[in-house]
Amino acid sequence: MMIDSLDPQFQMFDATPLEEQLRTVPFDGESWAVVLQSRECADRLVRGRFLFRSKGKELKTADLFVEPSYAEVFERAGRFEEHLLRDLIRSLV
Repeated sequence: MMIDSLDPQFQMFDATPLEEQLRTVPFDGESWAVVLQSRECADRLVRGRFLFRSKGKELKTADLFVEPSYAEVFERAGRFEEHLLRDLIRSLV
C-alpha cells in the first residue's frame, strides 16, 4: 500500500504530532524514555502510539489508542504498567 493511498481518516489534521515523555523504563541494560505521540486525524479522533528512545535509537509502535480526545489517549497510555512497556520494547527490537 502506498502512503498516498491511506484512508483519509488516518491522515493528520495537524502536521505535527504532540509528544510527551511519560517515564523511563529499564530494558536490556539501557534506560528507555517512553514517549506518547498523539495526533488528531481527519475523522476528528485522536490516535496515539508509544515511542521508545535510548542512546540515539528510536522504536515506534503502531497506533494503540483511538479516542475522542487527547486527554483520553493520555489517560489510557498512563495505565500501561512497566512490564507491559518492556514487552513492547522487546517486541520492537
